[in-house]
Amino acid sequence: MQLDAQLRLCQRCIWCCKGGLRFFSQSTTHRKPANYYQLLGVKSDASLEEIKNAFFDKSKKLHPDSDPSNPALHSQFVELNEAYRVLSKELSRKEYDFKIRHPYSGSKAFRSTSTHTAYRASTEANDNMRYWEQFGRTSAQQMTGEEWQKRRKRNFRLMGYCVLTMVLSLGAHFLFFRKLEEVHNKYMDEKDRVITEIYNECKERAR
Repeated sequence: MQLDAQLRLCQRCIWCCKGGLRFFSQSTTHRKPANYYQLLGVKSDASLEEIKNAFFDKSKKLHPDSDPSNPALHSQFVELNEAYRVLSKELSRKEYDFKIRHPYSGSKAFRSTSTHTAYRASTEANDNMRYWEQFGRTSAQQMTGEEWQKRRKRNFRLMGYCVLTMVLSLGAHFLFFRKLEEVHNKYMDEKDRVITEIYNECKERAR
């Protein structure tokens, strides 16, 4: 009884420790985001090379594999990666610097930069769409009615070959399994016959 009580107490302690660690990791995940420059340990006017070196040094210390027993390292490592992702690109770094200098300007402060980014993305998407559409239009314009009929017949012929191959494959499998079943039945019948003969011989000897 005392051993059972001690085991239950240990299980409760382990459960409480796991719950506390989970709550701590969630609280660190949802806490207010820190300054990206402070996370990397660099100045606001640091060069790209300095940011890269600081990120490599910090990532070695905060990598989750360095201390698996500390669940807070995962959230810190994610924040570190986000900081490097923002500060390693010129456009995103300018937007982040503007956000730091004007923390209370709201969405209006980013309207010009975000609009420019969205416009550039939509322009690139439209250019890519036009680039691929010209090949479709060219192939459709160059293809005549006779060529279209030939392609259609070729596709039907190919589909027919595929269906015929599937039917032949199913037929071959059916015949193979039927043959295998016949061989198995013959083997079992022969085995039963031999066993019956041995049993009859033993029975006659016993008489």
